[in-house]
Amino acid sequence: MGAFLERELQQVQHSIAEASALLPEPEPPTHRQQASGPLRPLANRWIGLPALTTLTADYDDTANPCQCTAPIAADRDFFPPAMPHLTEMEVAWRLHHATAHPYLAAHLATAEFTAASTTQLDTVHVRDPAPDGTTITLHDHGLRRGCMTHHIPTWARTLLLAAAFIWRLKAGTNGQLFTDPMASTGQPPLTAFAENCKLRPPQPPRPKRRKPRKGTTAAPKPAEKTIWPVCTVHYRRPWAAPGPERMYGCPYPPPHTQRTIDRRKKGWLPPDYSLRELQPPHWPLELSL
Repeated sequence: MGAFLERELQQVQHSIAEASALLPEPEPPTHRQQASGPLRPLANRWIGLPALTTLTADYDDTANPCQCTAPIAADRDFFPPAMPHLTEMEVAWRLHHATAHPYLAAHLATAEFTAASTTQLDTVHVRDPAPDGTTITLHDHGLRRGCMTHHIPTWARTLLLAAAFIWRLKAGTNGQLFTDPMASTGQPPLTAFAENCKLRPPQPPRPKRRKPRKGTTAAPKPAEKTIWPVCTVHYRRPWAAPGPERMYGCPYPPPHTQRTIDRRKKGWLPPDYSLRELQPPHWPLELSL
């Protein structure tokens, strides 16, 4: 190729320019960047995401999902928990590096920016993300907050678009978005995949560890098991949920409606916040039966 270019250039007037001289010199890396590479303060740490508190749910009827044009979530007075910028960057990095299956990463990403349950996520069709990847519609049968359209954050758009693109390449547009059109086997459940990424709901407070006595060795720390609560806070009425709420000591997610957000800012305890002490008294009776 070099000899060909030299031969052709001899036939025309030309001058050789050094391309690197036209580019700005790279900034020298700092000592900290040289030692640790890209700056990721939250690397290798467990991240508790309030949006995942409502991920697991008892069975909801998701057969024959509707094909409505759902309103924006804010118009239904629903505000999923927002992640701090540093947490959002770390979550995005993990999801983009955790798996080669974009539908699996898109599944968990959607749960994080919508605070949806697994049964709501199962209703997402290939046609539900917008063609430009800016919004996605989740459906339900009125048990929760109703069908809603959510804005897709920038960091998750490539994952959603990749999942939809693979579906269109392999099987057209008729299928559930968060399933694999290639029929791969051995993929982990969504909660297990989240734990592989060290992402989970906020956990109960850890009990205080007792100091070992002098002359004794401390007992080995047992492996920490992630607790996945069943939270009914996003149901229209907690008693309309298909099963009892089981928080196992996990904290409730932050307020999700403008009314509860305003009341919490004023220091008021929202009466419709699905607190354990406000649950209907018939649950213990049913559980005992």
